[in-house]
Amino acid sequence: MRLVTTDAIVLRTYNLAESDRIVVCLTRSSGLVRAVAKGARRMKSRFGAALEPFTLIKLTFYERENRELVAMSAAEILQSHFDLISDLESAEVLAYMGELVAEFAPPHETDELLFRMLTACVEALAQAKGRERTLTRYFEIWLLRLAGLFPDLRSCAACGIRLDAPSNLSLDSELRPRCHKCSPGNASLLSPEVLKIIQVTHQLSPANFAEKHHLSERQSAEIADLTQRLITRAIERRPRTLVAFSR
Repeated sequence: MRLVTTDAIVLRTYNLAESDRIVVCLTRSSGLVRAVAKGARRMKSRFGAALEPFTLIKLTFYERENRELVAMSAAEILQSHFDLISDLESAEVLAYMGELVAEFAPPHETDELLFRMLTACVEALAQAKGRERTLTRYFEIWLLRLAGLFPDLRSCAACGIRLDAPSNLSLDSELRPRCHKCSPGNASLLSPEVLKIIQVTHQLSPANFAEKHHLSERQSAEIADLTQRLITRAIERRPRTLVAFSR
């Protein structure tokens, strides 16, 4: 049995038996963890409010070899986001992010970049009221990039030519970029302005991106058509928590 202490962000919880909970967390040092919190549903639980969704905590747990579930020992609040959870639109975005992270993050495998990206997106969501749609698109793009699933839009997947002119960029049925010559008849076009927005996500933090770019409904829908098709193909279903503005 190994004792682990690490920063973690709570994604969601499930009731277990009469007084316990299963807590799904993304941790800094141990990746995705599912922990049993004994007595978490009691009125005088030692965990208090630390298990609320998207609370950043200092998590301590016992880990046994070849067991997926770990035993939670302690949880200390580092940063709470109760105001976000109480806001309907923000809460829907967080639920969507939590579902996707739980799908994409391998259990017990360290992913520092994913942890930092999720934490930064949650902090930006708290600071940039009214930019939920913009931050959702940023999150989707980066989640797919970190998973190695976002297409390289710099060159044609068929002939390899550089796609320096945005007007020449189209996507085939497999969502691979094609130049004008190689583009099949059923290809979908990616507008120059949306391509620039996607490229900018490489360079900006979520807070800076939300500050400088307020996506229109059309721009958001065009990006979502790409990201959500990629996500659906990766997890082999549509995310259950897709909210109206992200469709």
